[in-house]
Amino acid sequence: MIKLYKKITASILLMLISIMGVAQNSAGGGSGPPPPQGNTPPPGLPIDDGLVVLLVAAVISGVYIILKHSKKHSQV
Repeated sequence: MIKLYKKITASILLMLISIMGVAQNSAGGGSGPPPPQGNTPPPGLPIDDGLVVLLVAAVISGVYIILKHSKKHSQV
């Protein structure tokens, strides 16, 4: 029973310490992050580059796993 009380006490203290840490003001007076400077270009990372190859690989992998699974169960 004492172990349960220790766990509950430790959990409550951890939650209180976490809440106090989040509630603190920032060093700059709580004004938040600075505004962005100038005109920054967006990152040049395409999202859809090679998507077709990835889909084909996924379909081939899925078909392989299904055939492997069906052969294993048909032999038993």
